[in-house]
Amino acid sequence: MKPSVTIMSVADVKLIQAGIGRMGSMKVKQFPLETGVPGVDMEFSWNAYDTGYGTPRHKHTFDQFRFALEGDREIKDGYLKPGDCGFYPEGASYGPQMQTMPTIGLGLQFQGAAGIPYLRHDDLRRAQKALEAEGGVFEGGVYRRTLPDGRKITKDGHAACHEYLTGEKIAFPKPRFSAPIVMHSDAVRSMPDRKLRGVEHKALGTFGTCGARYTRLAPGAVIPARVEEDAEIRYLIAGSITYDGKTWLGGETQDVGTYMFVQAGAEVGEIGSVDGGTFFVIELQMLATIAAMQARGESRELQPV
Repeated sequence: MKPSVTIMSVADVKLIQAGIGRMGSMKVKQFPLETGVPGVDMEFSWNAYDTGYGTPRHKHTFDQFRFALEGDREIKDGYLKPGDCGFYPEGASYGPQMQTMPTIGLGLQFQGAAGIPYLRHDDLRRAQKALEAEGGVFEGGVYRRTLPDGRKITKDGHAACHEYLTGEKIAFPKPRFSAPIVMHSDAVRSMPDRKLRGVEHKALGTFGTCGARYTRLAPGAVIPARVEEDAEIRYLIAGSITYDGKTWLGGETQDVGTYMFVQAGAEVGEIGSVDGGTFFVIELQMLATIAAMQARGESRELQPV
Protein backbone atom coordinates (compact mmCIF):
# COMPACT_ATOMS: atom_id res chain seq x y z
CA MET A 1 0.00 0.00 0.00
CA LYS A 2 1.25 3.49 -0.87
CA PRO A 3 2.65 5.40 2.16
CA SER A 4 0.21 8.02 3.41
CA VAL A 5 -0.28 11.10 5.60
CA THR A 6 -2.91 11.27 8.36
CA ILE A 7 -4.01 14.69 9.63
CA MET A 8 -6.90 15.44 11.99
CA SER A 9 -8.10 17.68 14.78
CA VAL A 10 -8.00 16.38 18.34
CA ALA A 11 -11.65 17.50 18.61
CA ASP A 12 -12.62 14.72 16.19
CA VAL A 13 -11.22 11.95 18.43
CA LYS A 14 -13.37 10.31 21.11
CA LEU A 15 -12.35 10.83 24.75
CA ILE A 16 -12.26 7.54 26.67
CA GLN A 17 -11.50 6.36 30.21
CA ALA A 18 -8.22 4.47 30.31
CA GLY A 19 -5.62 2.96 32.62
CA ILE A 20 -4.88 -0.71 33.32
CA GLY A 21 -6.00 -0.96 36.94
CA ARG A 22 -4.20 2.25 37.88
CA MET A 23 -5.16 4.40 40.84
CA GLY A 24 -7.34 7.41 40.03
CA SER A 25 -8.67 8.68 36.72
CA MET A 26 -6.97 8.90 33.33
CA LYS A 27 -8.73 9.97 30.12
CA VAL A 28 -7.19 9.69 26.65
CA LYS A 29 -7.78 10.48 23.00
CA GLN A 30 -6.16 7.72 20.96
CA PHE A 31 -5.05 8.78 17.47
CA PRO A 32 -5.04 6.39 14.49
CA LEU A 33 -1.49 5.23 13.81
CA GLU A 34 -0.75 2.62 11.19
CA THR A 35 3.03 2.23 11.01
CA GLY A 36 3.02 0.75 7.51
CA VAL A 37 5.45 -1.95 8.77
CA PRO A 38 4.05 -5.49 9.28
CA GLY A 39 4.12 -6.63 12.88
CA VAL A 40 5.09 -3.24 14.32
CA ASP A 41 2.46 -1.44 16.40
CA MET A 42 2.59 1.77 18.41
CA GLU A 43 0.09 4.10 20.09
CA PHE A 44 0.03 7.91 20.29
CA SER A 45 -2.46 9.77 22.46
CA TRP A 46 -3.54 12.99 24.13
CA ASN A 47 -3.72 12.21 27.84
CA ALA A 48 -5.38 13.86 30.86
CA TYR A 49 -4.62 12.70 34.42
CA ASP A 50 -6.72 13.86 37.37
CA THR A 51 -5.52 14.61 40.88
CA GLY A 52 -5.06 11.27 42.63
CA TYR A 53 -3.89 9.35 39.56
CA GLY A 54 -0.99 7.11 40.53
CA THR A 55 1.20 4.22 39.47
CA PRO A 56 3.65 2.05 41.42
CA ARG A 57 7.33 1.90 40.55
CA HIS A 58 7.53 -0.25 37.43
CA LYS A 59 9.20 -0.80 34.06
CA HIS A 60 8.16 -1.65 30.51
CA THR A 61 8.96 -4.03 27.66
CA PHE A 62 8.60 -1.04 25.30
CA ASP A 63 9.93 2.49 24.81
CA GLN A 64 7.90 5.56 25.62
CA PHE A 65 7.95 9.31 24.91
CA ARG A 66 5.94 11.70 27.09
CA PHE A 67 5.48 15.42 26.48
CA ALA A 68 3.93 17.66 29.15
CA LEU A 69 1.45 20.29 27.96
CA GLU A 70 -0.22 21.59 31.12
CA GLY A 71 0.51 20.82 34.78
CA ASP A 72 3.46 18.86 36.19
CA ARG A 73 3.73 15.13 35.54
CA GLU A 74 4.75 14.01 39.02
CA ILE A 75 6.86 10.92 38.35
CA LYS A 76 9.87 9.98 40.47
CA ASP A 77 12.93 9.61 38.20
CA GLY A 78 11.02 11.22 35.33
CA TYR A 79 9.33 14.41 36.57
CA LEU A 80 8.05 16.59 33.72
CA LYS A 81 7.11 20.26 33.78
CA PRO A 82 5.11 21.85 30.91
CA GLY A 83 7.28 21.88 27.80
CA ASP A 84 9.48 19.01 29.02
CA CYS A 85 9.82 15.77 27.07
CA GLY A 86 10.70 12.47 28.72
CA PHE A 87 12.10 9.30 27.17
CA TYR A 88 11.31 6.19 29.23
CA PRO A 89 13.35 3.29 27.82
CA GLU A 90 12.40 -0.38 27.96
CA GLY A 91 13.71 -2.20 31.01
CA ALA A 92 14.44 0.93 33.08
CA SER A 93 12.53 1.23 36.37
CA TYR A 94 10.89 4.51 37.35
CA GLY A 95 8.16 5.85 39.60
CA PRO A 96 6.07 5.83 41.64
CA GLN A 97 3.77 8.53 40.26
CA MET A 98 1.15 10.36 42.30
CA GLN A 99 -0.61 13.40 40.89
CA THR A 100 -1.33 16.18 43.37
CA MET A 101 -2.63 18.26 40.47
CA PRO A 102 -4.25 17.58 37.10
CA THR A 103 -1.89 17.27 34.14
CA ILE A 104 -2.25 17.06 30.36
CA GLY A 105 0.25 15.69 27.88
CA LEU A 106 1.03 13.63 24.81
CA GLY A 107 2.39 10.10 24.83
CA LEU A 108 3.86 7.57 22.42
CA GLN A 109 4.43 3.91 23.30
CA PHE A 110 6.26 1.70 20.82
CA GLN A 111 8.46 -1.30 20.25
CA GLY A 112 11.92 -0.75 21.71
CA ALA A 113 15.40 -1.71 20.56
CA ALA A 114 15.07 -5.28 21.86
CA GLY A 115 12.32 -5.91 19.29
CA ILE A 116 9.65 -7.14 21.74
CA PRO A 117 6.26 -6.67 20.01
CA TYR A 118 4.18 -3.83 21.44
CA LEU A 119 0.75 -4.76 22.84
CA ARG A 120 -2.04 -2.25 22.22
CA HIS A 121 -4.27 -0.99 25.04
CA ASP A 122 -7.38 -2.56 23.50
CA ASP A 123 -5.78 -5.97 23.98
CA LEU A 124 -4.56 -5.10 27.49
CA ARG A 125 -8.06 -4.01 28.53
CA ARG A 126 -9.43 -7.29 27.18
CA ALA A 127 -6.86 -9.15 29.29
CA GLN A 128 -7.77 -7.13 32.39
CA LYS A 129 -11.46 -8.02 32.04
CA ALA A 130 -10.60 -11.70 31.60
CA LEU A 131 -8.37 -11.73 34.69
CA GLU A 132 -11.05 -9.97 36.73
CA ALA A 133 -13.58 -12.58 35.58
CA GLU A 134 -11.23 -15.23 36.98
CA GLY A 135 -11.30 -13.54 40.40
CA GLY A 136 -8.35 -11.19 40.12
CA VAL A 137 -8.39 -7.60 41.38
CA PHE A 138 -6.56 -4.55 39.98
CA GLU A 139 -5.88 -1.81 42.53
CA GLY A 140 -3.35 1.02 42.40
CA GLY A 141 -1.64 -0.50 39.38
CA VAL A 142 -1.16 -3.88 41.09
CA TYR A 143 -2.87 -7.19 40.21
CA ARG A 144 -3.77 -9.53 43.06
CA ARG A 145 -5.46 -12.92 43.12
CA THR A 146 -5.89 -15.67 45.68
CA LEU A 147 -5.87 -19.13 44.07
CA PRO A 148 -8.17 -21.97 45.22
CA ASP A 149 -5.23 -23.60 47.06
CA GLY A 150 -4.60 -20.41 49.04
CA ARG A 151 -1.56 -19.23 47.11
CA LYS A 152 -1.50 -15.49 46.43
CA ILE A 153 -0.39 -13.73 43.25
CA THR A 154 0.80 -10.12 43.40
CA LYS A 155 2.35 -8.40 40.40
CA ASP A 156 2.29 -5.22 38.33
CA GLY A 157 -1.04 -4.86 36.52
CA HIS A 158 0.51 -4.33 33.10
CA ALA A 159 2.79 -7.35 33.57
CA ALA A 160 -0.20 -9.52 34.49
CA CYS A 161 -2.06 -8.51 31.34
CA HIS A 162 1.06 -9.01 29.20
CA GLU A 163 1.50 -12.55 30.53
CA TYR A 164 -2.17 -13.37 29.95
CA LEU A 165 -1.96 -12.28 26.31
CA THR A 166 1.38 -13.90 25.47
CA GLY A 167 1.08 -17.02 27.62
CA GLU A 168 4.65 -16.43 28.81
CA LYS A 169 6.23 -14.93 31.90
CA ILE A 170 7.17 -11.34 31.17
CA ALA A 171 10.89 -10.84 30.52
CA PHE A 172 12.23 -7.30 30.59
CA PRO A 173 15.16 -6.39 28.34
CA LYS A 174 18.40 -5.11 29.84
CA PRO A 175 18.00 -1.31 29.98
CA ARG A 176 20.31 0.59 27.66
CA PHE A 177 19.78 3.65 29.88
CA SER A 178 19.77 3.35 33.67
CA ALA A 179 16.84 5.76 34.12
CA PRO A 180 14.39 7.89 32.11
CA ILE A 181 15.87 10.89 30.34
CA VAL A 182 14.08 14.22 30.83
CA MET A 183 14.66 16.91 28.21
CA HIS A 184 14.08 20.53 29.28
CA SER A 185 13.03 22.42 26.16
CA ASP A 186 13.58 25.85 27.74
CA ALA A 187 17.30 25.04 28.02
CA VAL A 188 17.68 24.14 24.32
CA ARG A 189 18.51 26.69 21.63
CA SER A 190 16.50 26.79 18.42
CA MET A 191 18.52 26.52 15.21
CA PRO A 192 17.43 27.65 11.73
CA ASP A 193 16.67 25.03 9.11
CA ARG A 194 19.62 24.79 6.71
CA LYS A 195 17.43 25.04 3.61
CA LEU A 196 14.09 26.62 4.53
CA ARG A 197 13.68 30.28 5.34
CA GLY A 198 11.50 30.97 8.37
CA VAL A 199 11.70 27.41 9.71
CA GLU A 200 13.66 26.50 12.84
CA HIS A 201 14.15 23.39 14.93
CA LYS A 202 14.86 22.71 18.58
CA ALA A 203 16.44 19.25 18.88
CA LEU A 204 15.58 17.70 22.24
CA GLY A 205 17.24 14.30 22.01
CA THR A 206 17.91 11.27 19.81
CA PHE A 207 17.94 7.71 21.11
CA GLY A 208 19.14 5.22 18.53
CA THR A 209 16.65 5.43 15.67
CA CYS A 210 14.08 7.73 17.26
CA GLY A 211 14.11 11.25 18.66
CA ALA A 212 12.14 14.36 19.60
CA ARG A 213 12.24 18.00 18.56
CA TYR A 214 10.23 21.18 18.11
CA THR A 215 9.71 22.61 14.62
CA ARG A 216 8.54 26.20 14.36
CA LEU A 217 7.26 28.02 11.27
CA ALA A 218 7.48 31.81 11.35
CA PRO A 219 4.55 33.80 9.91
CA GLY A 220 4.57 33.32 6.14
CA ALA A 221 6.98 30.36 6.21
CA VAL A 222 6.45 27.37 3.92
CA ILE A 223 7.67 23.76 3.97
CA PRO A 224 7.47 22.70 0.30
CA ALA A 225 5.77 19.50 -0.82
CA ARG A 226 8.19 16.59 -0.69
CA VAL A 227 8.60 12.87 -0.08
CA GLU A 228 9.62 12.16 3.53
CA GLU A 229 12.21 9.44 3.89
CA ASP A 230 11.38 8.74 7.54
CA ALA A 231 8.16 8.53 9.51
CA GLU A 232 7.24 11.34 11.91
CA ILE A 233 4.49 12.22 14.36
CA ARG A 234 3.84 15.97 14.29
CA TYR A 235 1.49 17.53 16.83
CA LEU A 236 0.66 21.22 16.36
CA ILE A 237 0.74 22.69 19.87
CA ALA A 238 0.54 26.41 19.00
CA GLY A 239 -0.42 28.73 16.13
CA SER A 240 -1.86 27.35 12.91
CA ILE A 241 -0.87 25.84 9.57
CA THR A 242 -2.42 25.42 6.16
CA TYR A 243 -2.40 21.96 4.58
CA ASP A 244 -4.40 20.34 1.80
CA GLY A 245 -6.58 23.41 1.36
CA LYS A 246 -7.54 23.70 5.05
CA THR A 247 -6.41 25.66 8.10
CA TRP A 248 -5.42 23.53 11.08
CA LEU A 249 -5.21 24.95 14.61
CA GLY A 250 -2.57 24.28 17.22
CA GLY A 251 -3.44 23.80 20.88
CA GLU A 252 -3.10 21.74 24.03
CA THR A 253 -6.69 20.98 25.05
CA GLN A 254 -9.05 18.15 24.20
CA ASP A 255 -10.76 20.45 21.71
CA VAL A 256 -7.93 22.33 20.00
CA GLY A 257 -4.79 20.79 18.49
CA THR A 258 -3.79 19.02 15.28
CA TYR A 259 -2.31 15.53 14.88
CA MET A 260 -0.29 14.61 11.81
CA PHE A 261 1.36 11.25 11.10
CA VAL A 262 3.64 10.86 8.11
CA GLN A 263 4.50 7.32 7.06
CA ALA A 264 8.01 6.63 5.78
CA GLY A 265 8.12 7.38 2.06
CA ALA A 266 4.89 9.39 2.05
CA GLU A 267 4.27 12.30 -0.31
CA VAL A 268 3.60 15.29 1.98
CA GLY A 269 1.90 18.35 0.54
CA GLU A 270 3.00 21.92 1.14
CA ILE A 271 2.74 23.11 4.75
CA GLY A 272 2.36 26.85 5.25
CA SER A 273 1.59 29.16 8.14
CA VAL A 274 0.05 32.62 7.90
CA ASP A 275 0.57 33.58 11.56
CA GLY A 276 3.21 31.03 12.62
CA GLY A 277 2.92 27.57 14.10
CA THR A 278 4.84 25.18 16.38
CA PHE A 279 4.97 21.39 16.14
CA PHE A 280 6.13 18.88 18.74
CA VAL A 281 7.71 16.15 16.61
CA ILE A 282 8.70 12.54 17.28
CA GLU A 283 11.12 11.20 14.69
CA LEU A 284 10.68 7.52 13.86
CA GLN A 285 13.60 6.51 11.65
CA MET A 286 13.22 3.06 13.22
CA LEU A 287 10.24 2.23 10.98
CA ALA A 288 12.14 2.52 7.71
CA THR A 289 15.05 0.67 9.31
CA ILE A 290 12.84 -2.25 10.42
CA ALA A 291 11.16 -2.34 7.00
CA ALA A 292 14.57 -2.58 5.32
CA MET A 293 15.59 -5.40 7.67
CA GLN A 294 12.37 -7.26 6.93
CA ALA A 295 12.99 -6.91 3.22
CA ARG A 296 16.44 -8.49 3.69
CA GLY A 297 15.09 -11.25 5.93
CA GLU A 298 17.12 -10.04 8.93
CA SER A 299 16.13 -10.49 12.58
CA ARG A 300 15.81 -7.63 15.10
CA GLU A 301 16.97 -9.84 17.96
CA LEU A 302 19.92 -8.40 19.86
CA GLN A 303 23.22 -10.12 19.10
CA PRO A 304 26.05 -10.51 21.66
CA VAL A 305 28.93 -8.06 21.27
